[in-house]
Amino acid sequence: PIFVTFADVMKKTKRYELTFEDDTAIEVYGLSSAYIDYRLAWELNSFFTIQLEKMEEKMEVEDRKTKLLNSFFVYFFSDEENWTEYYLIRNKQENCYLVTGMQFVDYFLVIKENKTYSSEELLSSLRTINGIVAVFPIDEELDFIEHLS
Repeated sequence: PIFVTFADVMKKTKRYELTFEDDTAIEVYGLSSAYIDYRLAWELNSFFTIQLEKMEEKMEVEDRKTKLLNSFFVYFFSDEENWTEYYLIRNKQENCYLVTGMQFVDYFLVIKENKTYSSEELLSSLRTINGIVAVFPIDEELDFIEHLS
């Protein structure tokens, strides 16, 4: 018979800590458009053959100055074949801005893991869509991105 004491078991126990870095590729584009959100979503759906749909739950983001929670509608589509996620969010809702420093942007188009289009191809394509007046690639980190699932 083999006898194992509690001290022997404790000596052999090793702890490992796994750290995962989020290396998700995220592209953000600012869109200038006079279209209402559902109409712009329809145009994007038609052009890119995707199915952006309004999510039932609003995205809640805390305003840095007032510390109040502001709610924003989000349109979402997951392209499971290409593992790409699309988000369309209006910058101004209920008299508050999602990104106050970018009041010239009407909408944000966020694309996670874009493997379908080059950024140049995407920019030129977005500029041809009905209702889109201008497109701005946004390179800075935006706080609301962490609230997107």
